[in-house]
Amino acid sequence: MPWYRRMFAGLLPEGVITAWGDPREPSPPLLPAEEALVARAVPKRRAEFSRGRACARSVLSTLNVPEFALLSGPQREPVWPAGIVGSITHTEGLCAVAAARDALYIGIGIDAEPALPLDEKLFEYVCLKDELVTGPDGFDLARRARLIFSAKEAVYKCQFPLTRRFLEFHEVRVQLHSNSEFSVQVLADVPALAGGACFTGRFAERDGFLLTASWIRR
Repeated sequence: MPWYRRMFAGLLPEGVITAWGDPREPSPPLLPAEEALVARAVPKRRAEFSRGRACARSVLSTLNVPEFALLSGPQREPVWPAGIVGSITHTEGLCAVAAARDALYIGIGIDAEPALPLDEKLFEYVCLKDELVTGPDGFDLARRARLIFSAKEAVYKCQFPLTRRFLEFHEVRVQLHSNSEFSVQVLADVPALAGGACFTGRFAERDGFLLTASWIRR
């Protein structure tokens, strides 16, 4: 399928390895330690987990870390091997993984969402008022809100290895740009981040998905 070749093309910088696939398709067996994490999971959760771990093994093998059991930390975050930072995302019909060596990046975050409008009831929960004033061509208000949601999810994953905390939606401000890039300003006082820290990232709409990626260089 064409999207397997190009889904994250151009969204991440040099040195970041990606893999993705459809969780509705059969996945290779989990490693025993991974299997224990989803022994009682419902089929949908198990399928997403299995596809995500298969993608992670592909990425880690490219980074010369073969057959690593990717477990979960206390906040359900993936526990990457020493020397690696990465991110996993899944939504209906897509799982994806991105990872790189921590000599190059402090954090990497990716997110995938269906290219559908965000429920208007969630606008105030996800977005600051000024975030919705303008946006890139082709995105009406509700889909712009969905894209902001996705960008914030990517940023949360990106900064987590550094801060070990999740940011609330209103603790960051996203600005979407017409060149398929976005910038994010951290509004919260987070000791591990410099005051007013800014992240950059990229977004795309491909094959029915909104995709976002963010990173912090070493």
